Amino acid sequence: MENDDGHSTGYRHVGHLGMADEQLKSVVAPAVRAALGAGRRVVLACPDAVNRALAAVARDGDDLRVLPRASRDARPATAVAELTALVVEQLPGDGRRLQLVTAVQSPPAGWSGTMQTEALFNHVLADHPVDHLCLYALDPEDTSDEPGPGAAEVAVATHPRLLTGDGDVENPGYREPAAVLTELQQVQVPDPLEATEPALTLVDLDDMRQLRRSLHRVLADSWLDRDAVEDFVLAVDEIVANAAEHGMPPVAVRLWDSADRVLCSITDHGACFDDPLAGYGPAHGDMAVGGMGLWLARRSVDSLVAAPSDDGDGCTVRLSVKA
Repeated sequence: MENDDGHSTGYRHVGHLGMADEQLKSVVAPAVRAALGAGRRVVLACPDAVNRALAAVARDGDDLRVLPRASRDARPATAVAELTALVVEQLPGDGRRLQLVTAVQSPPAGWSGTMQTEALFNHVLADHPVDHLCLYALDPEDTSDEPGPGAAEVAVATHPRLLTGDGDVENPGYREPAAVLTELQQVQVPDPLEATEPALTLVDLDDMRQLRRSLHRVLADSWLDRDAVEDFVLAVDEIVANAAEHGMPPVAVRLWDSADRVLCSITDHGACFDDPLAGYGPAHGDMAVGGMGLWLARRSVDSLVAAPSDDGDGCTVRLSVKA
């Protein structure tokens, strides 16, 4: 969406590769100064050293806010919800655009979750009047001047524009959020744990109380703590309820409990929902009227993937949490 001047009125996602001092000074700081000069509210939510370097360009009267580094939860659904809340809180109430600057650093669990999160920002925040500049840190083990391949791949795939020494330029390597998530999910199906004997099998399930009791009994001996067990049972309960309401019986539930992961598959014989973006934002925000099960489930697990059943007859949803 564009205004009368041809500028975007929705979310603009811009990536920049690197946070070295020279890059901050020569490339990023001028972009921040330009946003302040245009009268925008600028919010810096980066590591302290980066915040200090960028805040130095502000002048008296500029609308600049400096926050602690914005956290990135390992679960994409939670990370997206947290950034959305930050954006809503910081948006000016007078119609001005918000310039948000955040930092992306090497995640302990690898870049897959970060790629999902960054792709989802483009979907969930599409209508918000925000310029979001993401600064990608170099791998601390990388002694070269180039960002690590993980960071570069994520930045290029998930940002429609890149901030470079030549300015804010269109990124020809950008991919739509649905395409990114679809590719990442294909890597996860089928799950290798499914080749082993499940700890729990419930076939032709029609008693939700039996489901919850059985899950609690098996998971009581797992490495999950009490809160994590409750979250996982909630997620399974929501997906089974969706399968019972929108799918076709019978519904089968299988659970695997390994030393580093818990996996549950829910299979019914209806059509499989094929929108990888579904459930990453509340359907309406009113818990009392229902329709938010997929959103709740995504917030409660590390991974939720829907795919056609192995025999092609129905749909299997796989939920997993990692140690």
